[in-house]
Amino acid sequence: MPKYFISKFVTAILIFLSFGIIAQTRIDSLEFIKPFPKNNLLSSKLDKQLNTYYLNSGINFSNRFSDYSFGIFEDYKSSFIKGIEKTVRDEHHFAINMNYHLSDKIDFGLIGNNTILSDSRTLEINQSSISNVILFSRIKSLKEFSFAPFSGYSNNRQIGENDYGFVYGFEAGGDKINISDFQFETELKFKNEDISPRKNTSRYFNLNMLNYFERNIFNNFNIRYYQSRKDFYINADSVTSQQFSIKNNIQNRIESGYLLQNRFFFDEFLDILTLDATGKVSFRNIERGLKYKSIEVQSSSVFDSQIDELKLELDAQLGYRSRIFSSSIRFTMNEKDEKHKAIRFQGINEAFFNQREESEQQKNNNSTYATLSFDGDFNLTEKDKITLNVYQSKLKYDTPSLLNDDDRDEILSIARLGFYRQLNPFFTAFINAEGSYAHTVYIFASRSSNNNINRTIRLKTGGEYIGSNFSSFNSFDVSANYTVYDFEDLTSPLKSFSFRQFTAIDSTTIQLTSKTSLFIFGYIKISEQGILNWNSFSEKPTRALKEIYFEPRLILYRYSSMFSFGIRYFSLSTFNYKGKDLDLDSEYRSIGPTTIIQSRLFKKLLISLTGFYEFISLTNSESRQQANLNFGISWNF
Repeated sequence: MPKYFISKFVTAILIFLSFGIIAQTRIDSLEFIKPFPKNNLLSSKLDKQLNTYYLNSGINFSNRFSDYSFGIFEDYKSSFIKGIEKTVRDEHHFAINMNYHLSDKIDFGLIGNNTILSDSRTLEINQSSISNVILFSRIKSLKEFSFAPFSGYSNNRQIGENDYGFVYGFEAGGDKINISDFQFETELKFKNEDISPRKNTSRYFNLNMLNYFERNIFNNFNIRYYQSRKDFYINADSVTSQQFSIKNNIQNRIESGYLLQNRFFFDEFLDILTLDATGKVSFRNIERGLKYKSIEVQSSSVFDSQIDELKLELDAQLGYRSRIFSSSIRFTMNEKDEKHKAIRFQGINEAFFNQREESEQQKNNNSTYATLSFDGDFNLTEKDKITLNVYQSKLKYDTPSLLNDDDRDEILSIARLGFYRQLNPFFTAFINAEGSYAHTVYIFASRSSNNNINRTIRLKTGGEYIGSNFSSFNSFDVSANYTVYDFEDLTSPLKSFSFRQFTAIDSTTIQLTSKTSLFIFGYIKISEQGILNWNSFSEKPTRALKEIYFEPRLILYRYSSMFSFGIRYFSLSTFNYKGKDLDLDSEYRSIGPTTIIQSRLFKKLLISLTGFYEFISLTNSESRQQANLNFGISWNF
């Protein structure tokens, strides 16, 4: 493991242990009305897979002394990719919250935030930080309603530019506000960040209204509005930079949205049915623009753009239940209309605007997606059960622009039938069959060579035995996948193909003593791929694969800890067909020790370690060794 990452991990652990206090991120939510979570937690996790290292550590701590309370929040993420070029990315967010409780209805407080992003890759924004200090007061005008004005100062740095300015606004909200037969929950947020020459704003309103007609009947209505503006620096081109005497241009993104949603729930409908129906309408607008634009830039990229998105969503489910039979039918439908347009910029060559407008119009699309599903369980006897699952979906995707040819229709049908029988109190056997049919049809001839039908058939059987000292699950699975192109010919690069696979899985646990057990897991997969002629239902095998996995582990339980040690073996062999004979093409093998350790100390401190070391051999390559590790610590206190 690189010294860089070890030092990062050790440093993070020492810092968090010195505070004695874990991370929980709240994004785009109320910061002043809702206090810090009361649970105190320290957590750190180190994960190493192949050449990727990932560290995530955090702190969340809050406490109260007399009329004073405070909280500390820390979230630190770091990733390191060891490749041809080493990539390091760090994200850090720290917040501190201090409050003085003047009375039951009035609080005064201070919040400090610091966020840092650092990325070794060459990106538009690979180095940035935000720091601010905000004073606020929290006033409870009613028992369930609070109002919190705030004001502070902020420093925002991006790609070498430092901006300073005031942050101000207010929040309001309340939970479980009862008026007549209705229960209301509301959130309101207004925030401005004036860091000249940039400006960030946030507007948010959410109202939830719940009405219980009876104990088992309710209607839930939700209305929401939001608007968020973010200004950020990007590198300015030489023409714009010289004309406006700037180093970096400013790009703004303004997103606004509306949502109307209603859910109706009726349990014990006609005594045996349950009805759950939800309807949702939402609209979203996104505007992107540049602050400095020069008419001397002869390019279509100088124009601002706008996106309008309208969505309609319906979801209805009807359930039935009785002693011997239970089922549900569900219908969903989603319609979306998305429109893109360029915003005219006076003074620039009209040809560039037409080019950009044409490019934006190519992104316009509208789609309709509907599904219908059925799930049913039928208890034939106390020991026999039949399950049936049916699923049907259809997608219709249209692009109004004449320059697009991606219009298509897709249908998918899936059916699954299963039978379960309890042969004795210890052993249950099962068998199930599953089939699917999918058809993709492109409307225009230019894409019709991609039209295809995919059929799958699957048969699975097995059983599960659960005894006092021995338990085992075994399954055997045979599947076949046939993909046929509608307009396959000699000149088409796409050929119909088949893929068949056999899988056997075993998972067994043997209890050796009261605190010692042996766990064995393994599987074997044998696959074959070939060129398919659907009309004659014949195929020419071209490739075969054999995959084997085997892992026996000895597990020891001592006090509040679990120790597991074993061996992990994995192999993947690929074969090519030469006539009717198989010829080995490549072979990958990995074998090595594995361990899992979980220990709970003092009932609140959990330490876990999972790792394995592998010796790898690959055809026509040198043997190598590799370690994989996952280490975590979690302390609730």
